[in-house]
Amino acid sequence: MMLAAVAMVMAAGCGKKGSEPDLPEGTGPVAGQWHLIEWSSLSDDRADIYISFGEDGTFDLYQRLYTQYYEHYDGNYIQDGATVSGTYSDGTPWGSSYTAVFTEDRSRMTLTPDGNGTAAVYEASDIPEEILSGSLSGTKSGIDGPDGYRFL
Repeated sequence: MMLAAVAMVMAAGCGKKGSEPDLPEGTGPVAGQWHLIEWSSLSDDRADIYISFGEDGTFDLYQRLYTQYYEHYDGNYIQDGATVSGTYSDGTPWGSSYTAVFTEDRSRMTLTPDGNGTAAVYEASDIPEEILSGSLSGTKSGIDGPDGYRFL
């Protein structure tokens, strides 16, 4: 019986890696590539957002907001439990910190801004190569829409 008890304790310990922090249910690391699928102000096809969070604490944001071109922003982020915050590479902080919550299968992530704001729902998705390559990017001069507006 003692051997069976030891085996059960060892089996229970194998399901969890020792380096993973204890996070509330529905949370976890944001690392991965994500595509915005739901946000109240982006209810039409005039906007499209992709974001990649690296395991090394870097992010890349590809956004098309009310223009025909994608803009690329990058920088660093910090995740503390379910809270994610960041700074763009030019030193500009994100407009808010966000609480990240995931579906059980991690296919969707919801980022809810701290304070007053609308939650954004992302779906796990590879960023298309034509966006990564910059072939769909434009210059800020001559583009209609908010000049330099950053989604995060």
